[in-house]
Amino acid sequence: MISKLASLGRKGFTLMEMMVVLVIIGILSTYFIVSVPEWIDKGNMTASEQNMSRIYMTLTDYKAGNKNVWPREQGQKFFLSPWRAKIFEHTPQAANMYFSPSLPFEELVGEEEGITIVEYLDDWDSIGPGYTSYAGFSTGGDNAIRASLRKSPGSTTILSDGEWIHRSAMIYMRGDGAVARYNAIDIEEMTGIEYESEDKFYPGPGCGIPQFETVSND
Repeated sequence: MISKLASLGRKGFTLMEMMVVLVIIGILSTYFIVSVPEWIDKGNMTASEQNMSRIYMTLTDYKAGNKNVWPREQGQKFFLSPWRAKIFEHTPQAANMYFSPSLPFEELVGEEEGITIVEYLDDWDSIGPGYTSYAGFSTGGDNAIRASLRKSPGSTTILSDGEWIHRSAMIYMRGDGAVARYNAIDIEEMTGIEYESEDKFYPGPGCGIPQFETVSND
């Protein structure tokens, strides 16, 4: 009876139990600290893939209204041509497809205040290197590349991240709308550039990775 009462009257944790709980919490905290950036990165890559798919839809609409011809512009102006042609409504939601969560509009604009994302994209003459988060189709002066896009769109990259902004991969899209990832370890092997270094990998003619030779963020 006394033993039973003592058991019922026991409250709280022993010192040993508290230490075990603290150790478990510490292990879980370390796991989450390490894993959260990776989760965020994967989410941002998925968002970029979705953006590219949306951009592709605008390009197909553009082609449908232009005798099935791709935009003649190059670089960022290539995939922004449907925006300029106003084939869809210019809203902030639509404008956001041109900006990755890893390199958002606010970061690119910097301290330039008082301009909306729509006004920013409407300023066609100001579009230049690094204007959006993405790089667009560029021939680099080689007309055979444009011919390749026309004849074999599935083998030609027309859109990619504008620079190495994701930790584990770069996203790119081919002319048939297929989206793919180029793993970080392969970028490092091909270019000798490490993600954490001060050097940056930018896609474009001469970049050293075939999948990114046909786009430019100019």
